[in-house]
Amino acid sequence: MSSKTGSPRGVTSAKDAEKKSSTKGQDVNGALRRAYESTVDESIPQTLLDLLSKLD
Repeated sequence: MSSKTGSPRGVTSAKDAEKKSSTKGQDVNGALRRAYESTVDESIPQTLLDLLSKLD
Protein backbone atom coordinates (compact mmCIF):
# COMPACT_ATOMS: atom_id res chain seq x y z
CA MET A 1 0.00 0.00 0.00
CA SER A 2 2.89 2.35 0.47
CA SER A 3 5.66 3.23 -1.94
CA LYS A 4 9.36 2.86 -1.27
CA THR A 5 9.43 6.31 0.32
CA GLY A 6 6.70 5.44 2.80
CA SER A 7 4.02 7.58 1.17
CA PRO A 8 0.64 6.05 0.39
CA ARG A 9 0.17 5.16 -3.26
CA GLY A 10 -1.19 8.07 -5.32
CA VAL A 11 -0.07 10.70 -2.81
CA THR A 12 2.73 13.01 -3.88
CA SER A 13 4.86 15.21 -1.72
CA ALA A 14 4.57 18.98 -1.92
CA LYS A 15 7.94 19.12 -3.71
CA ASP A 16 6.78 16.62 -6.34
CA ALA A 17 3.50 18.47 -6.87
CA GLU A 18 5.32 21.80 -7.16
CA LYS A 19 7.80 20.35 -9.66
CA LYS A 20 4.97 18.92 -11.79
CA SER A 21 3.01 22.18 -11.80
CA SER A 22 6.19 24.10 -12.60
CA THR A 23 6.93 21.81 -15.54
CA LYS A 24 3.36 22.11 -16.80
CA GLY A 25 3.56 25.89 -16.44
CA GLN A 26 6.76 25.97 -18.48
CA ASP A 27 5.10 23.80 -21.15
CA VAL A 28 2.12 26.16 -21.34
CA ASN A 29 4.35 29.23 -21.39
CA GLY A 30 6.45 27.80 -24.21
CA ALA A 31 3.37 26.84 -26.24
CA LEU A 32 1.85 30.30 -25.82
CA ARG A 33 5.12 31.97 -26.76
CA ARG A 34 5.45 29.85 -29.92
CA ALA A 35 1.81 30.56 -30.90
CA TYR A 36 2.31 34.30 -30.38
CA GLU A 37 5.56 34.37 -32.36
CA SER A 38 4.06 32.43 -35.27
CA THR A 39 1.09 34.82 -35.34
CA VAL A 40 3.33 37.88 -35.32
CA ASP A 41 5.41 36.40 -38.15
CA GLU A 42 2.38 35.80 -40.39
CA SER A 43 2.03 38.07 -43.37
CA ILE A 44 -1.06 40.24 -43.79
CA PRO A 45 -3.33 38.94 -46.58
CA GLN A 46 -3.53 41.22 -49.62
CA THR A 47 -7.34 41.36 -49.36
CA LEU A 48 -7.06 42.86 -45.89
CA LEU A 49 -4.46 45.36 -47.05
CA ASP A 50 -6.77 46.35 -49.93
CA LEU A 51 -9.66 46.80 -47.50
CA LEU A 52 -7.54 48.94 -45.20
CA SER A 53 -6.42 51.13 -48.12
CA LYS A 54 -10.09 51.81 -48.94
CA LEU A 55 -10.62 53.15 -45.43
CA ASP A 56 -8.01 55.90 -45.86
